[in-house]
Amino acid sequence: MNVLSVDRLAKAFGPRTLFEDVSFGAAAGQKIAIVGRNGSGKSTLLKCIAGVEQPDAGTITFNRGIRVGYLDQDVAMTSDRTLVDEMLDQDDDRSVAIRAYEHALAGGTGPALEKALARMEELKAWDHEARIKGLLSQFGLTDLEVPVNRLSGGQQKRLALAKVLLDRPDVLILDEPTNHLDVAMIEQLEGELAVPGLTLLLVTHDRYFLDNVCDELIEIERGGAQRFRGSYSYYVEKKALADAVAEATQQRLQGLMRRELAWMRRMPRARGTKSRSRVAAFHDLEEAAGKRAQKDELSLSVNVTRLGGKVIEVRNLHKAFGDRVIVDRFSYSFKRGDRIGLVGPNGVGKSTFIELITGAMPPDKGKVTIGDTVVLGHYDQQGAQWPEEKRVIEVVREIAEVIPLNKGRELTAAQLLERFLFDRDKQWDPVGVLSGGERRRLYLCTVLMANPNVLVLDEPTNDLDIPSLSALEDFLLDL
Repeated sequence: MNVLSVDRLAKAFGPRTLFEDVSFGAAAGQKIAIVGRNGSGKSTLLKCIAGVEQPDAGTITFNRGIRVGYLDQDVAMTSDRTLVDEMLDQDDDRSVAIRAYEHALAGGTGPALEKALARMEELKAWDHEARIKGLLSQFGLTDLEVPVNRLSGGQQKRLALAKVLLDRPDVLILDEPTNHLDVAMIEQLEGELAVPGLTLLLVTHDRYFLDNVCDELIEIERGGAQRFRGSYSYYVEKKALADAVAEATQQRLQGLMRRELAWMRRMPRARGTKSRSRVAAFHDLEEAAGKRAQKDELSLSVNVTRLGGKVIEVRNLHKAFGDRVIVDRFSYSFKRGDRIGLVGPNGVGKSTFIELITGAMPPDKGKVTIGDTVVLGHYDQQGAQWPEEKRVIEVVREIAEVIPLNKGRELTAAQLLERFLFDRDKQWDPVGVLSGGERRRLYLCTVLMANPNVLVLDEPTNDLDIPSLSALEDFLLDL
Protein backbone atom coordinates (compact mmCIF):
# COMPACT_ATOMS: atom_id res chain seq x y z
CA MET A 1 0.00 0.00 0.00
CA ASN A 2 1.39 3.39 -1.04
CA VAL A 3 2.02 6.08 1.56
CA LEU A 4 2.60 8.55 -1.28
CA SER A 5 0.89 8.72 -4.66
CA VAL A 6 1.90 11.09 -7.46
CA ASP A 7 -0.52 11.24 -10.38
CA ARG A 8 0.11 12.93 -13.75
CA LEU A 9 2.23 15.72 -12.30
CA ALA A 10 3.34 18.54 -14.64
CA LYS A 11 5.45 21.67 -14.22
CA ALA A 12 6.70 24.31 -16.64
CA PHE A 13 8.50 27.62 -16.41
CA GLY A 14 7.19 29.84 -19.18
CA PRO A 15 7.48 27.98 -22.49
CA ARG A 16 9.89 25.40 -21.03
CA THR A 17 8.31 22.18 -19.79
CA LEU A 18 10.31 20.53 -17.03
CA PHE A 19 8.16 17.41 -16.76
CA GLU A 20 4.65 16.27 -17.52
CA ASP A 21 2.44 13.26 -16.85
CA VAL A 22 4.76 12.02 -14.06
CA SER A 23 3.07 9.29 -12.01
CA PHE A 24 4.43 6.93 -9.37
CA GLY A 25 3.74 5.60 -5.90
CA ALA A 26 5.94 4.92 -2.90
CA ALA A 27 5.18 2.31 -0.26
CA ALA A 28 6.39 2.30 3.34
CA GLY A 29 10.10 1.44 3.42
CA GLN A 30 10.83 2.13 -0.25
CA LYS A 31 14.00 4.11 -0.97
CA ILE A 32 13.66 5.89 -4.33
CA ALA A 33 16.27 8.06 -6.06
CA ILE A 34 15.32 10.71 -8.63
CA VAL A 35 18.00 10.91 -11.34
CA GLY A 36 18.41 13.01 -14.47
CA ARG A 37 20.43 15.78 -16.05
CA ASN A 38 20.98 19.13 -14.35
CA GLY A 39 17.97 21.28 -15.19
CA SER A 40 15.68 18.31 -15.89
CA GLY A 41 13.45 19.23 -12.94
CA LYS A 42 14.57 16.85 -10.18
CA SER A 43 14.69 19.51 -7.45
CA THR A 44 11.45 21.07 -8.68
CA LEU A 45 9.75 17.67 -8.53
CA LEU A 46 10.86 17.25 -4.91
CA LYS A 47 9.65 20.77 -4.07
CA CYS A 48 6.24 19.98 -5.54
CA ILE A 49 5.95 16.73 -3.58
CA ALA A 50 7.05 18.50 -0.38
CA GLY A 51 4.48 21.24 -0.93
CA VAL A 52 7.06 24.01 -1.34
CA GLU A 53 5.96 24.65 -4.93
CA GLN A 54 2.68 24.01 -6.68
CA PRO A 55 2.57 21.81 -9.81
CA ASP A 56 0.79 23.08 -12.91
CA ALA A 57 -1.24 19.88 -13.11
CA GLY A 58 -1.65 16.58 -11.33
CA THR A 59 -2.13 15.51 -7.72
CA ILE A 60 0.09 14.50 -4.80
CA THR A 61 -1.51 12.43 -2.03
CA PHE A 62 -0.05 11.31 1.30
CA ASN A 63 -1.85 8.84 3.55
CA ARG A 64 -3.57 10.38 6.53
CA GLY A 65 -1.24 10.95 9.48
CA ILE A 66 1.97 10.62 7.46
CA ARG A 67 4.76 12.89 8.73
CA VAL A 68 6.98 14.36 6.00
CA GLY A 69 10.47 15.85 6.31
CA TYR A 70 12.07 17.89 3.53
CA LEU A 71 15.67 19.05 2.98
CA ASP A 72 16.14 21.72 0.32
CA GLN A 73 19.20 21.76 -1.92
CA ASP A 74 19.92 25.36 -0.91
CA VAL A 75 19.69 26.37 2.74
CA ALA A 76 19.83 29.94 4.08
CA MET A 77 19.18 30.52 7.79
CA THR A 78 19.09 34.00 9.33
CA SER A 79 18.10 33.10 12.90
CA ASP A 80 20.30 34.25 15.81
CA ARG A 81 19.21 31.26 17.95
CA THR A 82 21.72 28.73 19.22
CA LEU A 83 21.92 25.37 17.48
CA VAL A 84 19.91 23.53 20.15
CA ASP A 85 17.20 26.19 20.19
CA GLU A 86 17.02 26.05 16.40
CA MET A 87 16.62 22.27 16.52
CA LEU A 88 13.81 22.64 19.07
CA ASP A 89 12.04 25.27 16.97
CA GLN A 90 9.85 22.71 15.20
CA ASP A 91 6.24 21.58 15.35
CA ASP A 92 6.98 17.93 16.07
CA ASP A 93 5.32 16.53 19.21
CA ARG A 94 8.50 16.17 21.27
CA SER A 95 9.79 19.66 20.58
CA VAL A 96 6.38 21.14 21.42
CA ALA A 97 6.26 19.10 24.64
CA ILE A 98 9.74 20.26 25.69
CA ARG A 99 8.89 23.91 25.09
CA ALA A 100 5.66 23.51 27.10
CA TYR A 101 7.57 21.79 29.91
CA GLU A 102 10.21 24.54 30.05
CA HIS A 103 7.49 27.22 30.08
CA ALA A 104 5.57 25.42 32.85
CA LEU A 105 8.78 24.87 34.84
CA ALA A 106 9.51 28.58 34.76
CA GLY A 107 6.08 29.20 36.32
CA GLY A 108 6.70 26.89 39.27
CA THR A 109 4.40 24.07 40.35
CA GLY A 110 0.77 23.58 39.51
CA PRO A 111 -1.57 21.86 37.04
CA ALA A 112 0.31 23.20 34.00
CA LEU A 113 3.56 21.60 35.15
CA GLU A 114 1.83 18.30 35.96
CA LYS A 115 0.25 18.27 32.51
CA ALA A 116 3.61 19.05 30.88
CA LEU A 117 5.32 16.28 32.86
CA ALA A 118 2.66 13.77 31.84
CA ARG A 119 3.06 14.74 28.18
CA MET A 120 6.84 14.36 28.40
CA GLU A 121 6.40 10.88 29.87
CA GLU A 122 3.83 9.93 27.23
CA LEU A 123 6.15 10.91 24.37
CA LYS A 124 9.31 9.62 26.08
CA ALA A 125 10.76 13.05 25.34
CA TRP A 126 13.32 13.12 28.15
CA ASP A 127 16.10 11.94 25.84
CA HIS A 128 15.08 14.30 23.03
CA GLU A 129 17.73 16.90 23.83
CA ALA A 130 20.36 14.17 24.04
CA ARG A 131 19.35 13.04 20.53
CA ILE A 132 19.62 16.65 19.34
CA LYS A 133 23.16 16.96 20.64
CA GLY A 134 24.03 13.55 19.23
CA LEU A 135 22.81 14.50 15.75
CA LEU A 136 24.62 17.83 15.85
CA SER A 137 27.85 16.10 16.87
CA GLN A 138 27.33 13.44 14.21
CA PHE A 139 27.33 16.18 11.56
CA GLY A 140 30.32 18.05 12.97
CA LEU A 141 28.42 20.82 14.77
CA THR A 142 29.99 20.81 18.22
CA ASP A 143 29.85 24.50 19.21
CA LEU A 144 26.27 24.50 20.50
CA GLU A 145 26.29 28.18 21.53
CA VAL A 146 27.20 29.68 18.15
CA PRO A 147 24.30 31.62 16.53
CA VAL A 148 22.84 29.93 13.46
CA ASN A 149 23.42 33.00 11.27
CA ARG A 150 27.17 32.75 11.92
CA LEU A 151 27.43 29.27 10.42
CA SER A 152 28.92 28.77 6.97
CA GLY A 153 26.68 27.62 4.12
CA GLY A 154 27.92 24.06 4.50
CA GLN A 155 27.34 24.08 8.26
CA GLN A 156 23.80 25.40 7.77
CA LYS A 157 23.11 22.59 5.30
CA ARG A 158 24.28 20.06 7.89
CA LEU A 159 22.16 21.72 10.59
CA ALA A 160 19.11 21.54 8.31
CA LEU A 161 19.83 17.84 7.69
CA ALA A 162 20.06 17.15 11.43
CA LYS A 163 16.84 19.07 11.96
CA VAL A 164 14.88 17.07 9.38
CA LEU A 165 16.17 13.77 10.78
CA LEU A 166 15.34 14.66 14.39
CA ASP A 167 11.68 13.66 14.51
CA ARG A 168 12.15 10.50 12.40
CA PRO A 169 9.43 11.35 9.84
CA ASP A 170 7.62 8.63 7.89
CA VAL A 171 8.65 10.10 4.52
CA LEU A 172 11.97 11.88 3.96
CA ILE A 173 12.52 14.05 0.88
CA LEU A 174 16.21 14.92 0.59
CA ASP A 175 17.83 17.09 -2.09
CA GLU A 176 21.62 16.59 -2.26
CA PRO A 177 22.02 15.59 1.42
CA THR A 178 25.67 14.53 1.06
CA ASN A 179 26.92 17.98 0.00
CA HIS A 180 29.35 19.27 2.66
CA LEU A 181 29.54 15.88 4.43
CA ASP A 182 32.80 14.02 4.92
CA VAL A 183 33.07 10.26 4.51
CA ALA A 184 32.32 9.45 8.16
CA MET A 185 29.23 11.68 8.14
CA ILE A 186 27.94 10.05 4.94
CA GLU A 187 28.29 6.61 6.52
CA GLN A 188 26.36 7.80 9.58
CA LEU A 189 23.67 9.26 7.35
CA GLU A 190 23.36 5.90 5.60
CA GLY A 191 22.65 4.38 8.99
CA GLU A 192 19.93 6.97 9.74
CA LEU A 193 18.22 6.22 6.43
CA ALA A 194 18.36 2.43 6.83
CA VAL A 195 15.48 2.51 9.33
CA PRO A 196 12.83 -0.09 8.30
CA GLY A 197 9.58 1.52 7.26
CA LEU A 198 11.16 4.87 6.36
CA THR A 199 10.15 6.00 2.86
CA LEU A 200 12.83 8.00 1.07
CA LEU A 201 12.82 10.25 -2.00
CA LEU A 202 16.36 11.32 -2.79
CA VAL A 203 18.31 13.44 -5.26
CA THR A 204 22.08 13.00 -5.00
CA HIS A 205 25.16 13.14 -7.20
CA ASP A 206 26.96 10.65 -4.95
CA ARG A 207 26.86 7.37 -6.87
CA TYR A 208 28.22 5.24 -4.02
CA PHE A 209 25.73 6.67 -1.52
CA LEU A 210 22.94 6.17 -4.05
CA ASP A 211 23.94 2.55 -4.64
CA ASN A 212 24.10 1.83 -0.91
CA VAL A 213 20.82 3.50 0.08
CA CYS A 214 18.28 3.26 -2.76
CA ASP A 215 16.55 0.23 -4.23
CA GLU A 216 14.63 2.02 -7.00
CA LEU A 217 15.27 4.91 -9.38
CA ILE A 218 13.04 7.28 -11.32
CA GLU A 219 14.73 8.94 -14.26
CA ILE A 220 13.48 12.35 -15.42
CA GLU A 221 14.36 12.73 -19.09
CA ARG A 222 12.86 14.81 -21.90
CA GLY A 223 9.98 15.81 -19.65
CA GLY A 224 8.91 12.25 -18.84
CA ALA A 225 9.65 9.76 -16.07
CA GLN A 226 10.79 6.14 -16.26
CA ARG A 227 11.07 3.81 -13.27
CA PHE A 228 13.87 1.31 -12.74
CA ARG A 229 13.55 -1.27 -9.96
CA GLY A 230 16.93 -2.18 -8.53
CA SER A 231 20.18 -0.51 -7.53
CA TYR A 232 21.96 2.32 -9.31
CA SER A 233 24.40 -0.19 -10.80
CA TYR A 234 21.46 -2.09 -12.31
CA TYR A 235 20.06 1.19 -13.69
CA VAL A 236 23.40 2.01 -15.36
CA GLU A 237 23.43 -1.38 -17.11
CA LYS A 238 19.82 -1.02 -18.32
CA LYS A 239 20.40 2.58 -19.40
CA ALA A 240 23.52 1.66 -21.38
CA LEU A 241 21.60 -1.11 -23.15
CA ALA A 242 18.69 1.22 -23.98
CA ASP A 243 21.07 3.89 -25.31
CA ALA A 244 22.85 1.31 -27.48
CA VAL A 245 19.53 0.15 -28.95
CA ALA A 246 18.48 3.76 -29.62
CA GLU A 247 21.82 4.49 -31.32
CA ALA A 248 21.55 1.38 -33.51
CA THR A 249 17.99 2.35 -34.48
CA GLN A 250 19.15 5.86 -35.38
CA GLN A 251 21.94 4.48 -37.56
CA ARG A 252 19.52 2.14 -39.37
CA LEU A 253 17.15 5.05 -40.03
CA GLN A 254 19.94 7.17 -41.42
CA GLY A 255 21.14 4.33 -43.66
CA LEU A 256 17.60 3.83 -44.99
CA MET A 257 17.26 7.57 -45.55
CA ARG A 258 20.46 7.65 -47.63
CA ARG A 259 19.11 4.86 -49.86
CA GLU A 260 15.75 6.60 -50.23
CA LEU A 261 17.46 9.89 -51.00
CA ALA A 262 19.41 8.17 -53.81
CA TRP A 263 16.09 6.83 -55.17
CA MET A 264 14.55 10.32 -54.98
CA ARG A 265 17.38 11.74 -57.04
CA ARG A 266 17.17 8.95 -59.67
CA MET A 267 13.41 8.76 -60.13
CA PRO A 268 11.54 10.63 -62.89
CA ARG A 269 8.85 13.20 -62.02
CA ALA A 270 6.34 11.26 -59.92
CA ARG A 271 2.80 10.93 -61.23
CA GLY A 272 1.76 7.56 -59.91
CA THR A 273 0.12 7.04 -56.54
CA LYS A 274 2.81 4.56 -55.55
CA SER A 275 5.59 7.06 -56.26
CA ARG A 276 3.79 9.89 -54.45
CA SER A 277 3.28 7.58 -51.48
CA ARG A 278 6.97 6.73 -51.42
CA VAL A 279 7.89 10.42 -51.57
CA ALA A 280 5.60 11.14 -48.59
CA ALA A 281 7.15 8.21 -46.70
CA PHE A 282 10.61 9.59 -47.51
CA HIS A 283 9.78 12.93 -45.88
CA ASP A 284 8.52 11.14 -42.76
CA LEU A 285 11.72 9.10 -42.68
CA GLU A 286 13.83 12.23 -43.17
CA GLU A 287 12.21 13.83 -40.11
CA ALA A 288 12.75 10.73 -37.97
CA ALA A 289 16.36 10.23 -39.09
CA GLY A 290 17.16 13.90 -38.56
CA LYS A 291 16.26 13.68 -34.88
CA ARG A 292 19.27 13.17 -32.67
CA ALA A 293 19.25 11.73 -29.23
CA GLN A 294 19.46 14.52 -26.70
CA LYS A 295 23.09 15.58 -26.38
CA ASP A 296 24.04 14.55 -22.88
CA GLU A 297 27.81 14.33 -22.96
CA LEU A 298 29.71 17.20 -21.43
CA SER A 299 32.70 18.08 -23.62
CA LEU A 300 35.60 19.35 -21.49
CA SER A 301 38.88 20.52 -22.95
CA VAL A 302 41.60 23.10 -22.33
CA ASN A 303 44.43 24.41 -24.45
CA VAL A 304 47.11 23.70 -21.87
CA THR A 305 50.01 26.13 -22.14
CA ARG A 306 53.60 25.18 -21.34
CA LEU A 307 54.24 24.69 -17.65
CA GLY A 308 57.75 25.31 -16.37
CA GLY A 309 59.58 23.37 -13.71
CA LYS A 310 58.51 25.75 -10.95
CA VAL A 311 54.81 25.33 -10.17
CA ILE A 312 53.92 26.29 -6.57
CA GLU A 313 56.44 26.41 -3.74
CA VAL A 314 55.27 26.59 -0.13
CA ARG A 315 57.72 27.40 2.64
CA ASN A 316 57.00 27.31 6.40
CA LEU A 317 53.31 28.10 5.95
CA HIS A 318 51.37 29.00 9.09
CA LYS A 319 47.75 30.05 9.49
CA ALA A 320 45.57 30.22 12.58
CA PHE A 321 42.28 31.74 13.64
CA GLY A 322 42.74 32.59 17.31
CA ASP A 323 43.76 29.39 19.08
CA ARG A 324 42.71 27.22 16.14
CA VAL A 325 45.74 26.35 14.02
CA ILE A 326 44.92 25.42 10.42
CA VAL A 327 48.44 24.70 9.19
CA ASP A 328 51.81 25.06 10.90
CA ARG A 329 55.29 25.18 9.34
CA PHE A 330 54.18 23.40 6.19
CA SER A 331 56.56 23.23 3.25
CA TYR A 332 56.09 21.55 -0.11
CA SER A 333 57.06 21.98 -3.76
CA PHE A 334 54.18 21.17 -6.09
CA LYS A 335 55.54 19.60 -9.27
CA ARG A 336 54.32 19.36 -12.83
CA GLY A 337 52.03 16.34 -13.16
CA ASP A 338 51.14 16.16 -9.45
CA ARG A 339 47.63 14.90 -8.65
CA ILE A 340 47.06 15.60 -4.98
CA GLY A 341 43.91 15.12 -2.93
CA LEU A 342 43.22 16.97 0.31
CA VAL A 343 41.34 14.82 2.80
CA GLY A 344 40.20 15.33 6.36
CA PRO A 345 37.06 15.79 8.44
CA ASN A 346 34.82 18.78 7.93
CA GLY A 347 36.06 21.97 9.56
CA VAL A 348 39.72 20.93 9.62
CA GLY A 349 40.65 23.72 7.17
CA LYS A 350 40.90 22.13 3.72
CA SER A 351 39.26 25.07 1.91
CA THR A 352 41.38 27.55 3.89
CA PHE A 353 44.51 25.63 2.86
CA ILE A 354 43.47 25.88 -0.80
CA GLU A 355 42.91 29.62 -0.45
CA LEU A 356 46.39 29.95 1.06
CA ILE A 357 48.24 28.14 -1.72
CA THR A 358 46.30 29.92 -4.49
CA GLY A 359 46.98 33.34 -3.00
CA ALA A 360 43.32 34.03 -2.23
CA MET A 361 44.18 34.36 1.49
CA PRO A 362 47.45 35.62 3.00
CA PRO A 363 49.25 33.35 5.50
CA ASP A 364 50.17 34.54 8.99
CA LYS A 365 53.73 33.35 8.38
CA GLY A 366 55.61 31.72 5.55
CA LYS A 367 55.57 32.20 1.82
CA VAL A 368 53.76 30.84 -1.24
CA THR A 369 55.45 31.35 -4.62
CA ILE A 370 53.58 30.63 -7.84
CA GLY A 371 55.70 29.95 -10.93
CA ASP A 372 55.86 32.46 -13.78
CA THR A 373 54.35 30.03 -16.32
CA VAL A 374 51.44 28.96 -14.10
CA VAL A 375 47.92 29.70 -15.34
CA LEU A 376 45.84 28.89 -12.28
CA GLY A 377 42.29 27.58 -12.51
CA HIS A 378 40.70 27.82 -9.06
CA TYR A 379 37.25 26.21 -8.76
CA ASP A 380 35.94 27.57 -5.48
CA GLN A 381 33.51 25.68 -3.25
CA GLN A 382 31.13 28.64 -3.14
CA GLY A 383 31.20 29.24 -6.89
CA ALA A 384 30.82 32.53 -8.72
CA GLN A 385 28.02 34.96 -7.89
CA TRP A 386 26.34 36.56 -10.88
CA PRO A 387 23.38 38.96 -11.00
CA GLU A 388 20.19 36.93 -11.30
CA GLU A 389 19.13 38.85 -14.42
CA LYS A 390 22.43 38.33 -16.30
CA ARG A 391 22.05 35.96 -19.24
CA VAL A 392 24.18 32.82 -19.55
CA ILE A 393 25.78 33.98 -22.81
CA GLU A 394 26.69 37.32 -21.20
CA VAL A 395 28.58 35.56 -18.38
CA VAL A 396 30.89 33.93 -20.94
CA ARG A 397 31.17 36.89 -23.32
CA GLU A 398 32.33 39.14 -20.48
CA ILE A 399 35.36 36.87 -20.19
CA ALA A 400 35.98 36.33 -23.91
CA GLU A 401 34.06 36.40 -27.18
CA VAL A 402 36.39 33.81 -28.72
CA ILE A 403 38.20 31.01 -26.88
CA PRO A 404 41.47 29.66 -28.37
CA LEU A 405 41.95 25.90 -28.56
CA ASN A 406 44.98 23.84 -29.53
CA LYS A 407 46.26 23.60 -33.12
CA GLY A 408 45.03 27.13 -33.86
CA ARG A 409 41.34 26.30 -33.52
CA GLU A 410 38.83 28.62 -31.87
CA LEU A 411 35.39 28.47 -30.33
CA THR A 412 32.87 31.27 -30.04
CA ALA A 413 31.23 31.84 -26.67
CA ALA A 414 28.03 30.21 -27.98
CA GLN A 415 29.92 27.16 -29.27
CA LEU A 416 31.72 26.75 -25.95
CA LEU A 417 28.43 26.86 -24.04
CA GLU A 418 27.00 24.16 -26.31
CA ARG A 419 29.92 21.94 -25.28
CA PHE A 420 28.83 22.55 -21.69
CA LEU A 421 25.26 21.49 -22.58
CA PHE A 422 23.72 24.97 -22.80
CA ASP A 423 21.83 24.93 -26.09
CA ARG A 424 21.13 28.12 -28.05
CA ASP A 425 17.83 28.73 -26.26
CA LYS A 426 19.29 28.05 -22.81
CA GLN A 427 22.14 30.47 -23.45
CA TRP A 428 19.70 33.37 -23.35
CA ASP A 429 18.13 32.34 -20.04
CA PRO A 430 18.89 34.55 -17.04
CA VAL A 431 21.22 32.98 -14.49
CA GLY A 432 18.43 33.20 -11.91
CA VAL A 433 16.42 30.39 -13.55
CA LEU A 434 19.32 27.91 -13.69
CA SER A 435 19.31 24.89 -11.41
CA GLY A 436 22.08 24.50 -8.85
CA GLY A 437 23.86 21.98 -11.05
CA GLU A 438 23.58 24.20 -14.14
CA ARG A 439 25.15 27.08 -12.22
CA ARG A 440 28.05 24.85 -11.18
CA ARG A 441 28.47 23.69 -14.78
CA LEU A 442 28.53 27.31 -15.97
CA TYR A 443 31.10 28.14 -13.28
CA LEU A 444 33.27 25.21 -14.41
CA CYS A 445 33.01 26.56 -17.96
CA THR A 446 34.31 29.99 -16.88
CA VAL A 447 37.22 28.42 -14.96
CA LEU A 448 38.33 26.30 -17.93
CA MET A 449 37.99 29.22 -20.37
CA ALA A 450 41.31 30.58 -19.11
CA ASN A 451 43.01 27.38 -20.39
CA PRO A 452 44.68 26.72 -17.01
CA ASN A 453 47.72 24.48 -16.66
CA VAL A 454 47.22 24.10 -12.90
CA LEU A 455 43.79 23.20 -11.57
CA VAL A 456 42.78 23.60 -7.92
CA LEU A 457 39.31 22.19 -7.33
CA ASP A 458 37.37 22.60 -4.07
CA GLU A 459 34.36 20.26 -3.94
CA PRO A 460 33.97 20.09 -7.74
CA THR A 461 31.35 17.35 -7.54
CA ASN A 462 28.75 19.32 -5.55
CA ASP A 463 25.45 19.62 -7.45
CA LEU A 464 26.79 18.27 -10.76
CA ASP A 465 24.68 15.51 -12.27
CA ILE A 466 26.15 12.03 -12.63
CA PRO A 467 26.94 12.17 -16.40
CA SER A 468 28.75 15.49 -15.86
CA LEU A 469 30.71 13.93 -13.01
CA SER A 470 31.78 11.07 -15.26
CA ALA A 471 32.89 13.55 -17.94
CA LEU A 472 34.85 15.55 -15.35
CA GLU A 473 36.56 12.39 -14.08
CA ASP A 474 37.58 11.40 -17.63
CA PHE A 475 38.83 14.93 -18.33
CA LEU A 476 41.01 14.98 -15.20
CA LEU A 477 42.40 11.51 -15.89
CA ASP A 478 43.39 12.54 -19.44
CA LEU A 479 45.20 15.73 -18.43
